[in-house]
Amino acid sequence: MRPPPRRVIAKGGHTTNTGDGMVRFGKLAALVILACSTPKGESTDTSAATATTSGGTSGGSTSGGSTSGGTSGGSGALDEQSIAELGAWIDEVAAQVSEDELTATITELEELGTRYTGTAGNETAQTLLIERLEDYGLDVEVDPFTGRGFDGETANIIARMPGTTHPEVVWMFSAHHDSTSESPELAAPGADDNASGVAVVLEAARLLSAQPHHYSIWFVLTGAEEQGSLGSAHMVEWLADEGVDVRGVMAPDMIGYWPLEDSDAFDILGDEESEALVLQMAEVADLLGVAYQSWIEHRYCYGDDHTNFQEAGFPAISPMDCVEAHNVMGTAEETPHYHRATDTIDTLHMPFTTRVASVMVATLSAWGQPEL
Repeated sequence: MRPPPRRVIAKGGHTTNTGDGMVRFGKLAALVILACSTPKGESTDTSAATATTSGGTSGGSTSGGSTSGGTSGGSGALDEQSIAELGAWIDEVAAQVSEDELTATITELEELGTRYTGTAGNETAQTLLIERLEDYGLDVEVDPFTGRGFDGETANIIARMPGTTHPEVVWMFSAHHDSTSESPELAAPGADDNASGVAVVLEAARLLSAQPHHYSIWFVLTGAEEQGSLGSAHMVEWLADEGVDVRGVMAPDMIGYWPLEDSDAFDILGDEESEALVLQMAEVADLLGVAYQSWIEHRYCYGDDHTNFQEAGFPAISPMDCVEAHNVMGTAEETPHYHRATDTIDTLHMPFTTRVASVMVATLSAWGQPEL
């Protein structure tokens, strides 16, 4: 079944890298010198790097000229209420993030067998996702495109929640809906990669669609990421052509595999242009007591959706569970189920996934500035 055509629209831790190649973790009990990087799934020789990790406990410290606990200014600046001023709302919306909802979405997508681009499973997934977003009272747009590596067309799915004060300003929450494995047309459950990210986008849509925000929020599910991030590449072309004022993008990719369970720490990956967004998410994580590591390195996980947005001039960050595993040589972090038929929900740790999801949903709401 082919997805419906796109509606016609007017074209339209906690401290970070300070520019010296160093990334600080947790309470700054560690320094990592980033030497170089390679695309996702490959390792990088960082033999010159040193790393000592702390327990990943969040706190509020300043180091190397970079301060956690929030920032103003830059492309990701909050123009009205600061994250600190939104503390009560952040606690409230974070507490509403449901482990049951996240688990149900991941399970439903996994049970399709495969969501590999061009398969019936992927088309069924698109239909399910459209229906879910419509159930939340959102207008849904299907943005079809063609590309290499698959027959016919696939689509991005876009649900827009217009801002009440500045509808022309857009904050975007995006995750890819397709999956892959060593036998992708037969079995690619993609629970972590990336049903976990999709589940958080849907959970954000469920919770935030009931709360007016001053700025527009778009909930986006991109296609054909596993063929080379084709959906986001297609999208940034028309976003740029139409002059859409996208102030920031959050693009989670794999946020469910936590071998250390509740003692783990999630990654916040950005580049220099999106550093303000990284710091803002870090501040929300501090408020909610969720451990994290911050990375400012454009080349890390290069080729994922967030880099297409970055290179098109839209500040973008990617929360994830695997920055070290995919970029830092010699790390103990592993992703044994990455792009394999074993990437199933029973390998995920949903309690910590839910805590990470609460950080993302609360950060997105802060960006959009809730009407309180």
